[in-house]
Amino acid sequence: MRRLAALLLAALFLLPAPPIGAQGSAETDATALLREAYVFIQEYALRRPDPQALLTSALTAVEGQLASTGAPPSLTGDEAADLETAALYLAATVRGLAPARADLVLGAALRAMVQVLDDTQAAIFPPEEFAEYLQGLRGQHAGIGVQVHASAGVTVISDVTPGGPAARAGLLAGDALVEINGQPTTGRTPDRILDALHGRPGTVVTVVAQRATAMIRLTLTREVVRESPVRFALIDSRVAYLRLLEFSRDSSPDVGRALAALRHRGAQALLLDLRRNTGGLVDESVGVASFFLHDGIVAMEERRGGLVPLNVKPVQPFPGPVVVLVDGLTASAGEIVAGALQDAGAPLVGLTTYGKATVQSVSIPPLPKGWGIRVTTARYYTRQGRMVEGRGLRPDVVVPMSAELIQSSRDQQLHQAIIQARLRLSARAGGR
Repeated sequence: MRRLAALLLAALFLLPAPPIGAQGSAETDATALLREAYVFIQEYALRRPDPQALLTSALTAVEGQLASTGAPPSLTGDEAADLETAALYLAATVRGLAPARADLVLGAALRAMVQVLDDTQAAIFPPEEFAEYLQGLRGQHAGIGVQVHASAGVTVISDVTPGGPAARAGLLAGDALVEINGQPTTGRTPDRILDALHGRPGTVVTVVAQRATAMIRLTLTREVVRESPVRFALIDSRVAYLRLLEFSRDSSPDVGRALAALRHRGAQALLLDLRRNTGGLVDESVGVASFFLHDGIVAMEERRGGLVPLNVKPVQPFPGPVVVLVDGLTASAGEIVAGALQDAGAPLVGLTTYGKATVQSVSIPPLPKGWGIRVTTARYYTRQGRMVEGRGLRPDVVVPMSAELIQSSRDQQLHQAIIQARLRLSARAGGR
């Protein structure tokens, strides 16, 4: 059996799982869970922890959950034997417990192990939470399956997910959203519109859309569906705007299709908006950055074995000047892209970024019973070797502004980015 580890901010790894017996009972699930979580930590944590410290912490946590179990067994220093001892002790402890109580004990043991790592990004996810977390990495949200953009004060559907609630009801890209649950969309930013469309799966939302002169009223049931993380449009005949909300699975192909469409419409310069983009999959960030870099590397990743280059992928790069919008919530994968483009000469406009340059890995498929684990496995440096962790990226043009104004008529960061793009187009024309 081999376990796939998908990095929150990196490429995919394969982690050999330890051999386990037939599963099905709480006892066998408990032994398999502890073993696989232990191996995952030992294999992927940026700094390999002391084996005895990991297992001692787990045993102490289990004892604390159920004082009646007696003192935990002693460890010998033989890693394989100690792992077996700890797994059997955990199995004996949860034997006969109600499922909810058993999960409390299992969670305590796993969390105690990751606490040994002194890793602020490490986490243990119960099954339901982990399923929701993975949906986010896949770009899935509980909504109706649309992306929206503001155009001349009107909220326009820019993308419809095939097979989603909106698509099945007949909504099309280009339809204008007029109302959501009886409230007009006028004056609301695209972010607020999307928030209103999202909700718990199974709940309903009523929308009114306009297509030409026809008004369409629909009541749609929200479901978990992938939504394109890209919004794009022409600002004028030469300057284009592209906002990337997250680096979820397949976001780099989404960006590639948007760039192709914008170039077809005559775009010569691009505003790449990474504001409020808190990160996602690093492989997607490398793919996105590659559309704006001609060669070399996107970033350098430091793992246990040393530095590993994240090379530019062989794609057709956007040929014109690029201006990058950032703010204090631009983090992780967003900072990989912003740092690479700034090192390559693209100006950053907005506010200093978050400053998170560590890389996490998560267990895919989940651990036994659907549990998940996340640990820090690497840190990265920008294309020119700059450290971002704890510092962030300082914009070339600082424009203070509330995030609530993003993509509104009062978006001063966007206005300044447009000025920067036009200046660069003029400079390029003058240099010919």
